[in-house]
Amino acid sequence: MSEQLLDADIAMTVLCVDDEVNILKSLKRLLYKQNYQLILAESGAKALEVMAQNKIDLIISDMKMPGMSGAELLQKVAELTPDCHRILLTGYSDMESTIDAVNKGKIHRYLQKPWNNEEIIQTIDEGLEKVRLKNENNHLQKLVKKQNSLLKKLNQNLEDKVKLRTKQIQLAMQRIEHNNSATQKVLYNMISINPNLSGGFANSVSLLASRIAEKLGLSQQQIKDVSYAALLCEMGLLGLDSAIYSRPFKELNYNQQQEFLEQINIAKLVLAPATHLQNVSDIITCQYETLNGAGPKKLEDSQIPMGAKILAVARDYWRYKTGRITAQKLDDIACPIEMKKLKGSHYDPVVLNILLENEDIVSDKFIENTIRTEELKPGMILRNNILNDKHILVLPEGHTFSDVTITKLIQFEKSQSQALSLVVEDSREVI
Repeated sequence: MSEQLLDADIAMTVLCVDDEVNILKSLKRLLYKQNYQLILAESGAKALEVMAQNKIDLIISDMKMPGMSGAELLQKVAELTPDCHRILLTGYSDMESTIDAVNKGKIHRYLQKPWNNEEIIQTIDEGLEKVRLKNENNHLQKLVKKQNSLLKKLNQNLEDKVKLRTKQIQLAMQRIEHNNSATQKVLYNMISINPNLSGGFANSVSLLASRIAEKLGLSQQQIKDVSYAALLCEMGLLGLDSAIYSRPFKELNYNQQQEFLEQINIAKLVLAPATHLQNVSDIITCQYETLNGAGPKKLEDSQIPMGAKILAVARDYWRYKTGRITAQKLDDIACPIEMKKLKGSHYDPVVLNILLENEDIVSDKFIENTIRTEELKPGMILRNNILNDKHILVLPEGHTFSDVTITKLIQFEKSQSQALSLVVEDSREVI
């Protein structure tokens, strides 16, 4: 029988499914004080009955249940309510069985029994937060789809796509212009959810730019403007075909590079309604200007805002480090050497010297360094899920690699259209 704890003030709902009453009671004791509505079900069939009558934001199910397994239940949930966040509780130790189970259920995360109380609470909180963020952007996505449908009847070219996305973002900006923090959150979220861009990259550029600005003795407002502009420096890319910005810049031909630089005009259109962000807009739209006057707007050195000069250095430092300019990611030695070649032509000498002469000014706290499959070693722990070309989970985050799973992953990679890029941590280094 289903059991429900009601609270009219709770917006999110979590459904726990297990055929063992004692397990459900344990989950109830653990979670009843959390800030969400909790529903309990003793079987997969009852869980589906509950979901037919209630909006469920997150479901956590045991794997091994009579009648309908957790994997079968979550597979049906994925088909019926794909927006519901799915978590599997499993006691299996066999990796292959677990991978098969999570693939069938299309789950977002799995936890092993017996669970750690703090881990299960944190996992549920993280899942609900992802649902909240998706709901926040749902209205924007609906508008994009609606406008796409109209514009496809008129023209399918890039110019129409740019107008569509610009009009969409302008509408959002006009509605929240009175609230600076809300503006920043919406724009940053739109960058972060794009699979070809990176919130970590944006945060790292923003942190480095603000530190350089501080070293230069700029005012607090100027530092704030530089930091904000750096955080949104890739906003204009949202209006471009992802094929233009998903490859290293130097691998693009001349026409593609010019199209890449068109992002500054898109950013200018996006930020036009936000008159309170004029200084930020100037920094972003001038970030690719060069001291020798060869930039997109052909500005002279004296016409380029100091914030744009700072952003150019901070941005390209991380572009070199992450392989966005050259296919080869440059290390701490090669990166400064490459940037020195453009000192005085592309980069302001004073600004670049701040970066080169202060070893502690760079922080990679937001950047996740990736490795290739052949660099894997037993004991390394996977930090991000591995999905195949059809977005089916192959290995879940938290998996500890062994010789066997490394070999299987290398074999799996050969069947994919592109090489895997992995984010791991080495358990042997954890004290």
